[in-house]
Amino acid sequence: MKKISTYIIVLLTLSLIILGFKFVESQNQRKELQNSIDNSFRYEISNVLHSFSMVVNDYTYRSMISSVSNAAAISELTSFEKLNDDLDISLNQLYISLREERSKDKVLSRIEELREIFSMLVRDPINHEATDRIFQITNDTFFNAKEE
Repeated sequence: MKKISTYIIVLLTLSLIILGFKFVESQNQRKELQNSIDNSFRYEISNVLHSFSMVVNDYTYRSMISSVSNAAAISELTSFEKLNDDLDISLNQLYISLREERSKDKVLSRIEELREIFSMLVRDPINHEATDRIFQITNDTFFNAKEE
């Protein structure tokens, strides 16, 4: 009986050690994945900034919309979203404002301001002032704007 309980204890101890190693390994993989997502978001934000820095024509306008859409889509998965809950919402609202014909020109008239905002986001993706300013632009140009 003592021999069986010794085997069980050894087996349980080995199982706990293996589970501990697997847990540490999965935590490292999770951190690597989160870093990859965060880096992808930073890349998309820099693409948005780059697209706002070009002369606006049909091609660059579509590039703007695409870049903002990509950043909005990935923002919810980032660790930045946990620190700035409005990040994904503000980017999505900007995408809507750019996409809609009635607000397109109004948003484009504020492109210098958007360039400044995205410069702030490239430096600090959790910048609350930047997301507040995006909300202000989208509210002024689309959400609270009257149709003409």
